[in-house]
Amino acid sequence: MEDAALSGICWMCGGSADSREHKFKKSDLVRRYGRQPYREIGGVSHVVEGTEREVQGPSAKILTYDPVICFRCNNTVSQPWDEAYRQFERWVFDNTQVVLKRRFILLEDVFGSDLFSAACPALYKYFAKAFGCHLAHVGEQVPQDIVELLQQDYFRTMLRLAFSVNKSAFIMQPEDRDQFLGIGGLNRLDSRSLGKQAKYVWHMQVGWLCIRFFYDDAVPAGLGAPWTSDSACLYLCEFEPITLDEAIETARTSGAPSLADLEALRDRGGIIVE
Repeated sequence: MEDAALSGICWMCGGSADSREHKFKKSDLVRRYGRQPYREIGGVSHVVEGTEREVQGPSAKILTYDPVICFRCNNTVSQPWDEAYRQFERWVFDNTQVVLKRRFILLEDVFGSDLFSAACPALYKYFAKAFGCHLAHVGEQVPQDIVELLQQDYFRTMLRLAFSVNKSAFIMQPEDRDQFLGIGGLNRLDSRSLGKQAKYVWHMQVGWLCIRFFYDDAVPAGLGAPWTSDSACLYLCEFEPITLDEAIETARTSGAPSLADLEALRDRGGIIVE
């Protein structure tokens, strides 16, 4: 599929790209912040490369990608995938203590035994769609195996997902930690000898849960077990992008009001994931 962001075609079906996909699932935004104008709750900010912009509400244009898919693919074809993700996210955050204690998510607990065979690949396809939209938005060609798997019940792909607990998120107050939503920058792995390659690494952050995407690249040890909807269980690892000491030093240097809370957390024994 050629570059959807430049051609104006839907990377999923080849039709006219006339629909905007949310960077973060709209249900995530509504669940955390509601449907009312966000000024009514004190404001919500969207930060990109250090630039902060006010978000008007869950349908704000700045929370969506440029049109890279069509209305039908976005609102009809992918509806079962969106619903599978909505069920998954709700179950995980309604059962945070269970998940953090186990460090795995049994998908039968999420979807029930009757729904598992359909919901498991639907959940994977939701993430594949999110990855494809991000690729197209930044001007990268969506790999053909990702395009094709969305229409298949059984498939092979080079896209691997890995799920992990962001330990540094537990520096935040619980209400801030659970409300945090973020997406990372796309890293393309090129080679000095081979030149540009279609190898990518990307991630999404939903509260304390990090979902990493590895296309044609191995999942590094310690970031979770690779998943392609081929397992009934998601195994979570733990990572720490910033230590408590680093957070304290940053707060001290910048004069952030959170310094006292961070030092108190250190004095109580450090970050506790629970």
